[in-house]
Amino acid sequence: MRIAILHYSKPPVIGGVERVIGEQAAALTACGHEVRLWSADESSAFREMLGDESSPLHKPFMNPQGAIEKHRHILPHWHQDGVGCFVTWRLADSLPQEFIHGWLRKRHDWLQAHPRPWNAVTEALYHEQFSDSYLDRLDEGHGACILKQEAHAAAVEQALRFFDGERYTLKSFVIMPNHVHVLVRLHEGWPVERIVQNWKERSAKSINASQGSRGQVWQRGYFDRLIRSQEHWEFVNGYIRRNPAQAKLERGFRLWSAAEAAGDAAKAANRRRSIDAVIVHNVFTMPFDLPWTRELIELTLTRPDIRWINWVHDVRWSAQVPQAVHVAVSDFRRKEYARVTKQPIHVIPNGCDAGAVLGLTPRVQALKLEEHAGPVLLQPTRFVRRKNIEHGLRVLAEMPDALYLVTAAPDPHQKDGVKYFRELQKLARELGVTGRVRFLGLEGALSDDDVRSLYQMTDLLFFPSMQEGYGLPLIEAALHSVPVFCSLIPAHREVAVGATFFKLTASPSGLARRIKAHPDVKARQARRQLMARLSWSRIVHDMLEPLLSGRNAS
Repeated sequence: MRIAILHYSKPPVIGGVERVIGEQAAALTACGHEVRLWSADESSAFREMLGDESSPLHKPFMNPQGAIEKHRHILPHWHQDGVGCFVTWRLADSLPQEFIHGWLRKRHDWLQAHPRPWNAVTEALYHEQFSDSYLDRLDEGHGACILKQEAHAAAVEQALRFFDGERYTLKSFVIMPNHVHVLVRLHEGWPVERIVQNWKERSAKSINASQGSRGQVWQRGYFDRLIRSQEHWEFVNGYIRRNPAQAKLERGFRLWSAAEAAGDAAKAANRRRSIDAVIVHNVFTMPFDLPWTRELIELTLTRPDIRWINWVHDVRWSAQVPQAVHVAVSDFRRKEYARVTKQPIHVIPNGCDAGAVLGLTPRVQALKLEEHAGPVLLQPTRFVRRKNIEHGLRVLAEMPDALYLVTAAPDPHQKDGVKYFRELQKLARELGVTGRVRFLGLEGALSDDDVRSLYQMTDLLFFPSMQEGYGLPLIEAALHSVPVFCSLIPAHREVAVGATFFKLTASPSGLARRIKAHPDVKARQARRQLMARLSWSRIVHDMLEPLLSGRNAS
């Protein structure tokens, strides 16, 4: 499925709902879904993606009475959300300096004689005298014209397309040998200067890399003009299309048009198929941006073909209930939201990515220890007879639901170590525990981070050595708050903290009973069970996917 997840903000903001939606998106993606996160700043882009005809982006002309952001670098620049904009920028060597100096001087004198605001006639006169002469001079092809090279033109196109549909919507562009023209529709929250800066930085980096240089690629600044009307839109779009012919070019340019790439009707139809489900986190019930909340509520009515999921973390507003499948993150929230709506409310807890929280390595995460119900015993050790691993196998045989992890692998240079390992394999077969003992070192040496992760995920350290000089694993386990069961030998008595000691002659069945009854071991098991219960993969597979597909929604 193609799924959109909406919230006021999105990762990399740390914590809270942002963390939840990031982990939810990752889990859905891991299950094979196509997922994209959207924030409040991208609300118009979201509606553009849906192809909703009431979006402000479908009225792409400048509103003189609307808010216009004005800023100035070398030239004045205007920005208005949702409006079409014609943008031109050029290579650093594309115009002779004498022309630039003369053009700026004449333009300065003209502006002194014609102060703003202008009427339509004065504005047209300005563009006739200055904009047109500037563009005509660019078409003469001054400079090295490196954009004629396929690789450089491709770098510019890649930069243009990178945020297409997210920060802006491309309508047409032409990459000429020494300059670029773009007709683009601006999105909310993305000023034109940031968009052009990103285009220039991305393409310059690629061009310099391909040339093995560090020089200035683009001239500072750019020209931009907001689209005033349908006639202005058609003129600019036509100018872009005709520009190669006007410059008498048969090759060495790159021309693209959204309308020609896909007919308007086909594109709108494709957009209506572009999303299957939308998960809305808190926007319906926490209206920090009330217009967006109301807009989304309207969309649940106008787009019933989409599966809308109202994911309720908090309830602070109940003026209107969306036509959606309602999900509360706890039974408490379900009861609270039930005062607002009589519609069914499902309870799905927010998951928790335990691997990320605990900093587990991929190797340890792959063991999926959280899915194991019984005790998990860990013995970080080498294959040496005095480590007494066979005692652990006999204890394992007394606990049918336990798992025994041994970190070592036999050293091929130590004959007795290899022999000892074969004896352990034989004993495991005789005891019927082969499937529940894992000699992790056989799959490659474990890193220090792997061992730290094992301490995080196991229920106890089992260390039945017959002789030690120190017993470092006992200290490591204590630092990780892992319960320790160890043999009663002098070195262990000296370094162990809060350990449960046993004699080397202790019966395996008696040890098994002590392990299963130990409160700290039970607490560690409950901790892993919590990880399993709140695993995003489980929540997505068992609870969320049925709602998305409609198999479990009233």
